[in-house]
Amino acid sequence: MYGDIFEEEMGRDTVFRDASKLMPEYVPQVLVHRDEEFRQLTRFFKPVLENRASQRVLVTGSVGVGKTALTRRFGAELEKAASARRMSLSYLHINCRKDRTIYSVISKILQHFNPRWPYHGLGPEKLLNDVVTYLNTRDAYLTVALDEIDFFVQQNGPNLIYSLTRTAEESGGPNRISIIAIARDKSFLRSLDAATQSTFMHNVISLDRYSASQLRDILASRVNEAFKPGVVEEDTIDLIADIASRWGDARFALELLWRAGMAADAENVRAVTPEHARKAKAEVYPEIKRETLQDLQLHEKLVLLAVARKLVLSQRAYAFTGDVERTYRVVCEEFHEEARKHTQFWEYLQRLGALGLVDIKPSGVGQRGQSLKIGIQEVPAEWLEKEIEKLIRGRKN
Repeated sequence: MYGDIFEEEMGRDTVFRDASKLMPEYVPQVLVHRDEEFRQLTRFFKPVLENRASQRVLVTGSVGVGKTALTRRFGAELEKAASARRMSLSYLHINCRKDRTIYSVISKILQHFNPRWPYHGLGPEKLLNDVVTYLNTRDAYLTVALDEIDFFVQQNGPNLIYSLTRTAEESGGPNRISIIAIARDKSFLRSLDAATQSTFMHNVISLDRYSASQLRDILASRVNEAFKPGVVEEDTIDLIADIASRWGDARFALELLWRAGMAADAENVRAVTPEHARKAKAEVYPEIKRETLQDLQLHEKLVLLAVARKLVLSQRAYAFTGDVERTYRVVCEEFHEEARKHTQFWEYLQRLGALGLVDIKPSGVGQRGQSLKIGIQEVPAEWLEKEIEKLIRGRKN
């Protein structure tokens, strides 16, 4: 039985070319809207390549702004640049939320150079001395990125950074270990001694949250890598970018895009539509509760039903206010209610916006007389249409 299901699913057509290109661990060759930050990292590490000096840099930013992707891509390019200069340099990326102890982090550094190196039973100081000895005897260099170091320092204190910055200096030779610290903000630096603080404070790269237009560019780039040509509608990309722009989070945007593609595959269709994006959003963050809908006034429900119906029929991400108002009048006729005047309709729409049930935004150029666009971001419009219809019919009965 299960073998048949497996073969059936394997043989099913899909909208994806390579879904792995949407996963958090994937690092694209080109980082959209992070060129300037990449240049900053390159400038900071210029002395490492030219003078064999060590460097310490702090990269900060909220979740989903590309800190990990930036440093991983930079690390790969740094290794290439060093190799071209006949310099033995390794880049190692460590997630300090997963490797939660000093021993675990130093062990990972040691194992990076030789996976069979015996390290059990040795303390972190001895392990780090072995790393320094290895680098010195081979005239080699290491750049280690400590991702989520703020979490680590909060749990364990500053000894890891102190050890990495001091041990190499005390060996008597050049400091061969450079550090990229990755954190949400700079507040963890207060736990460090003044000298270590100052070395990081001079080299800080702060990543801002992405805007809707930047997220759209990122999504469009990944669509080309992850999906078959032409299957993801432009409106779908716009809607996902708008949803994720509330947090400026590219990781969230890419997850929504992946889930929207999975929803399209589940329906066995060849297009990823805005409705699939709404289904993805409802699956990740189901923020509209039935109690909220029940508490709406009758005509607020009728206006919301009009928005949902218009979006379902058009299969678009947004509808213009004029079109929604016309649909509202049709809905009122269906339920034998007298449609309210434009001013009252607009008040209902604004209340729905204040409750987070609809998204109201400028329509842009080229739409004379229709100044606003109305969308639904939190749940599928089809689901909302059915829920509102049930509530209205229940009230009537």
